[in-house]
Amino acid sequence: MSKTRKERRLAAIMFTDIVGYTALMQRDERQAAAQRAKHRQVFTETHQRHGGTILQYFGDGTLSTFPSGVEAVACAVAIQQVLNAPDGIPLRIGIHIGDIVFDGTEVYGDGVNVAARIESMGVPGGVLISGKLNDELTNQQHLTTTSLGHFQLKNITQPLSVFAVVSSGLVVPQRNDLKGKRSVARQTVAVLPFSNRSRQEEDEYLSDGMTEEIINALSKIKPLKVTSRTSSFYYKNKQVTLPEIGRQLEVAYILEGSVQVAGNKMRIAVTLVDAQEDVPLWSHSLDRSLDDIFAVQDEVSLLVADRLREHIGHFDIDEQLVPQLPVTVDNYKRYLRARYHLLKMSAPEIERGMEMLREIVADQPDFPLAHLGLHLGYTLMGTLGIMPAPAAFAAGGPFLERAMTLDDSLPEIQLHRSYQSFLQDWDLPQAYEHLQRSFERRPTVEYYQSMTSYLVAEGKLRAAHHYIDTALQIDPFSDINHHLKGFLFYVQEQYPAAIQYFEKSLALKPDAHVSLPELGRSLLLAGHTQRAREFFRELPLPDDDLLKVSGETMFYALTAPEQALEGLEKLTAALDGALIDQALNYLTLCHALLGNTEKTLQLLEQGINARLPMVVYTQIDPILKPIRALPEFQGLSARIFGSDPVLDTPQNKYKKNLLSSEEIDRYKQQLTKLMERDAPYLDAELSLRNLADRMELPPNYLSQLLNAGFGQNFAEYVNTYRLEYFKSRLGDPAFQHLTLLGLAYESGFNSKTSFNTFFKKATGTTPAAYRKQQLNE
Repeated sequence: MSKTRKERRLAAIMFTDIVGYTALMQRDERQAAAQRAKHRQVFTETHQRHGGTILQYFGDGTLSTFPSGVEAVACAVAIQQVLNAPDGIPLRIGIHIGDIVFDGTEVYGDGVNVAARIESMGVPGGVLISGKLNDELTNQQHLTTTSLGHFQLKNITQPLSVFAVVSSGLVVPQRNDLKGKRSVARQTVAVLPFSNRSRQEEDEYLSDGMTEEIINALSKIKPLKVTSRTSSFYYKNKQVTLPEIGRQLEVAYILEGSVQVAGNKMRIAVTLVDAQEDVPLWSHSLDRSLDDIFAVQDEVSLLVADRLREHIGHFDIDEQLVPQLPVTVDNYKRYLRARYHLLKMSAPEIERGMEMLREIVADQPDFPLAHLGLHLGYTLMGTLGIMPAPAAFAAGGPFLERAMTLDDSLPEIQLHRSYQSFLQDWDLPQAYEHLQRSFERRPTVEYYQSMTSYLVAEGKLRAAHHYIDTALQIDPFSDINHHLKGFLFYVQEQYPAAIQYFEKSLALKPDAHVSLPELGRSLLLAGHTQRAREFFRELPLPDDDLLKVSGETMFYALTAPEQALEGLEKLTAALDGALIDQALNYLTLCHALLGNTEKTLQLLEQGINARLPMVVYTQIDPILKPIRALPEFQGLSARIFGSDPVLDTPQNKYKKNLLSSEEIDRYKQQLTKLMERDAPYLDAELSLRNLADRMELPPNYLSQLLNAGFGQNFAEYVNTYRLEYFKSRLGDPAFQHLTLLGLAYESGFNSKTSFNTFFKKATGTTPAAYRKQQLNE
């Protein structure tokens, strides 16, 4: 009898499952059978078109393979577009690409297990794929995906990145919709708002400023992913446990602290916590002069960076993380208050912040951040239509120039120059170049947001999803991030997903108006015309506000075109006022909906001639899709950014290793000899810097030595010695008078929690159980 030959090959594996099929069978066998028959018919037809092989039908699902990952995803999209109708079949689909073993009757292997797990965590109407398969789609511009994060799947060793396919007719879930357990990367940290322990309310800005500067400082360390300010401050004055914050922000570590000011003195206290275990890893307090505010911020940032490195593993830390700025403490406090008002992004708040900044500039003209703040204020006023864009940009330009003269090393300057190149000069190569320079100096969420905006304007939507997904990872409670994700879906005509993100943006910041226009238009274009009309009418704005007028006009353009005339006249009259940018944008879209092609092109040309900033987005609005193929439109569009692609993928710059392999071997021997001879690990206050001093090595070198030479971070390395010392003394009569915890302290551990946690991780049992086992032996 011949044995069945086993065949191993690389394939894309698809699992599908009809949701609720078993319950439907119990209620109505006939309907369930009809659903299954339709599912199999659609499944068979689409697989034939896309080269798939159906391996197995089971009651409510299927297993199939494809030689091409691209064809597997295209097939899944086609299946859902047919079945995800109002009277369709609720189907989950999961796809992975990997090695499979086929023996003629069955298919198995890790690739099959992963695909099954991905399918089980999905939602009806959606298509989920693995990160490995997503990599195969990099050059497939017609297949767009969005990241849903990393998940720890059952019986799968390593965390898996999961993506959702974005296409018309598909459900695109958010992270919280998925069933899998999220995985948290080790190199992630959130700095929670420092509490103000002072009696003066105005010192609140000082504690907030301390928090923000530490966030900025840690963000300079490239391997770290630091939660951005908006999401950190989301938890200010909220009663949420640290493990829950860690889960929501998907971070491994949390830093919390306080600032207390008395006269010219201040006390700063900080605690670093393992968010998953809810274990304090390190606490420290220091008393300093208020005059040394920047030096204190630098000192605290370096201490925190050191402690993170000890628990995470090697990364380089600069000698200075917070620069000394030429500003008095009082003016620094006023700057923090001014920035607070600017970021509210309403006309009165922006003007209030700018007035404070003007006072600072008059008092200390050499403070670059005050000049940058004024440039930001004018940029916001021009972009938001609070004043005519050309006048706003002209007024803000000198402040940017002055800031550059004072200190062109600030990453904020490169960001502002990028905004200028994009919105004013329409020079995308320069915009990207300035963004890259800002990233090299300090990665910020603004970098990812700006990359998203520029890529959307350029029409590179797949790349834009990558950047905004990263922004959402480091700043999940940012209204701007949710707005940009929604705008990306809006441009792709994925209106249900766009509405979901716009509504989330407004929920996060109800007084922000940035998402209102596109949310209303998404409702209109999704076919919810009456709901859209009510949305525009109920906006807390004056009846003659241009947004309200445009919403009513667009409603009539789609339902009763003859009644749109009054709104068109109001918008046309506004072209002569300060809000020309808004008016021309809305008017262009209204005429496009009415089918007035010639007028639409005239208005678009008028905006281009006036170099109005909103034109960069008007030209990509889906409302203009019917005229994009016209030579006249393409000619106008080319006048904005040109017709050639401009973004080259930035090349990652890797730092040369500090130590050669020969040096690592030599220093390994020296370190081992030091640890065995002097037992420095018995000092509970031992730090990486202390040990580096004893080795006469810079801290960055010792960090690399531990990582490359021993495969451990500092905490793991030192605690391993402490644990061996503890175990060796358990049966020693000289230590019998000590409790287990007392012996742990004698071994160098500095807390009960850290001792118990490391002991269980290293041995798989508790200290008490271990001692009992030793006694029995």
